[in-house]
Amino acid sequence: MIWMKLGVFCLGVLLGSLLNNFISWWPQRETSSAGLRAVCPHCGHPWQGLETITLWGRLFAEGRCHYCGDHVPLRYILVELAAGILLVLAYSRGQGMLDVIRLSIFVLLLIPLMFIDLKHHRLPNILTLPGIALGLLLSAGLGQIKSAVLGALTGGGILFIVAVVTRGGLGMGDVKLQAMVGAFLGLRGMLVSLTIGVILGGIIGLILLALRLKGRKDMVPYGPFLITGALIVSLVIQTG
Repeated sequence: MIWMKLGVFCLGVLLGSLLNNFISWWPQRETSSAGLRAVCPHCGHPWQGLETITLWGRLFAEGRCHYCGDHVPLRYILVELAAGILLVLAYSRGQGMLDVIRLSIFVLLLIPLMFIDLKHHRLPNILTLPGIALGLLLSAGLGQIKSAVLGALTGGGILFIVAVVTRGGLGMGDVKLQAMVGAFLGLRGMLVSLTIGVILGGIIGLILLALRLKGRKDMVPYGPFLITGALIVSLVIQTG
C-alpha cells in the first residue's frame, strides 16, 4: 500500500509540473509564443526532461534554473507538492476506481484555479465550464446525477444571486466555480463546502482588516476560500 501511495504521489508531482505550465501560460495566453511548454520564468529558456519538475530541481539543483541560475519561484514547488499530496488523499478517500478518478480530476482542476485566482483574481472558464460537465458525467457514472444536478444549480444559483445583489462583490467566475463544486460533490457536499468557504472568508477578511493589510473597499479573491471548503469536504470530512 505504501508503494502504491508513493507512486500516486510521484504521478501527482508530475501532473503538478503540467499544471504549472498552465498556470504560467493562461494569463499571457494571447501573447505567449511558448504555449504550454515549460520555460524558465526569468530567462524564458525551455526546460526539458527532469528540469520540468521543479521539486526535483529543488532537491538536486538548489531550486535554480540550469540556464540562468535564478531561483525558481516557490509557487512551482507548492503546486507540485499540492498535486502529489492531494492525489494521495484522493486515492485514499475514493470508494472504488471511478470515485478515485472523480476526486483526482476534481483536485487537479481546483489547484490551478486556486493559484490563478490568488494572483490574477480570475477563474478561467476553460477550467470551470468543462469541470461542470465532467463533474456531472462522473457523478452520473456513480449513480449520483440527481444530487449533482441539484448541487450545480443550487451552488451556481446562490452565488449568482449574491453577485447580483452585491453588484460585483462576487464575480461570475465564483458562480461557475461553485456550480462545478456542486457537480462533483452533490447538493449536500456543496452546501457544506460553501458554508466552510463563507466562514473562512469572513475570518480571513476580518483578520486582514484588523491588521490593516486590506481596506474595506479592497478586492479579496473569494475563489480560494470556496476551493478550500471544497477540498476539505471532498478529501477530509464525510458528508454522505
